Amino acid sequence: MSTVRLLVLGSILRRGISHGYAVLSDITSWHADTWTNVKPGSIYHALDKLESQGMTRSVNSELNVKLGPSRKEYTVTKKGEIEFIALLESALVSIDLQQFSAGIAFMNMLSRQKLNALLQQRRIALKTSINFLRSLPTEERPPDPSKHPELVGIWVSYVENEAATTERILANVQAGKYEFKSELLEGER
Repeated sequence: MSTVRLLVLGSILRRGISHGYAVLSDITSWHADTWTNVKPGSIYHALDKLESQGMTRSVNSELNVKLGPSRKEYTVTKKGEIEFIALLESALVSIDLQQFSAGIAFMNMLSRQKLNALLQQRRIALKTSINFLRSLPTEERPPDPSKHPELVGIWVSYVENEAATTERILANVQAGKYEFKSELLEGER
């Protein structure tokens, strides 16, 4: 799963039409570099790659005021929307913190019900990981680092914290917190 692709597609989808600098500006303003390893070069590379794969396309827009030199503007194609949803769903069940963080950034682009189901999947995966980690052998004088009790303890604590965070987010979603794109669209009908 590419966190950068998720962030780039999500930025363009939020704007509708966007040029590369606006995508970079969005991702920078979100301080995504503090919770992912995204870099400016990876954003521009992702823009080129997504266009070459037919997930975005260049558009001419009369709506945007151009300051300075002409900029290439992008919109997300149907194929790109499908990719975005797949990446988003994958991120929201991931036990990788960077991927999960990127998923949380765009969770409101899914339905509340879909997010609820994905968070429940993540909860199960985390509990499975906790049980596995607790079953690992540890030794007072470990023959290799993976059996050191403090190292295993760090892993267990980290995954327990992730499970507690997932439970909190799940409770908030189930309690009706946050606005979801699908609910806003239903309200407009």
